[in-house]
Amino acid sequence: MTHSKLGLIKKLIALKTISSLIIVIILVVLVGCNNALIEDISIEKTKDISTFQQYMLDEINFARTKPAEYAELRLKAENETSKDNGSYSYLKNSTQVEAISFNQALNQSASDYASFLAEKNLLEHNADGTPLKRAIRAGFTGTSTAENIAAASENCYNPVLNSNSAAIEFVRTLIIDEGVADVGHRLIILNAKYKTVGIGFTQNSATPTLNYVVQDFGNL
Repeated sequence: MTHSKLGLIKKLIALKTISSLIIVIILVVLVGCNNALIEDISIEKTKDISTFQQYMLDEINFARTKPAEYAELRLKAENETSKDNGSYSYLKNSTQVEAISFNQALNQSASDYASFLAEKNLLEHNADGTPLKRAIRAGFTGTSTAENIAAASENCYNPVLNSNSAAIEFVRTLIIDEGVADVGHRLIILNAKYKTVGIGFTQNSATPTLNYVVQDFGNL
């Protein structure tokens, strides 16, 4: 990260659900900046797309469709300080994949689960059913999902303060995947198998991680 931070602890969770629900779990919690909170908010549970959701979709598609350009713009500084976990070279040598679009059922599932995690102060995939089961419950008709979960307390990850900056930082952190041996979050985001995504976000001022994001990818 190029932001100055008082401290950084990362807890990111990656889960791949590919038919047989192959699970890869990694935890990352980002802590450090001023914990100022405007108010608790949640992604709309309607067909409306929030500004943050759109920014995050755009950022995901930037990495998918223009990986070399993404590496230059988002990862070069980290690469120069050896903090990119190999992501710069990986994306520079990656073949572009198709852009993904929103799936309303996945948006609903991700939004509901982000609210659930924030309310319970949890960072788990199966606390309210598996990602695939939650997606199907929300109306998803595909057969495969993959899920990334992230939580952060820093202002640069706070969509209430700056939706675009928060989307950039969350996606970049997931792609760098620091400390994650199989870089599962990165692989999910760049996987050509997934055609749609749902993005959920909520805040809970009573928890140290504050900002909760869920990305649910689907094959349909």
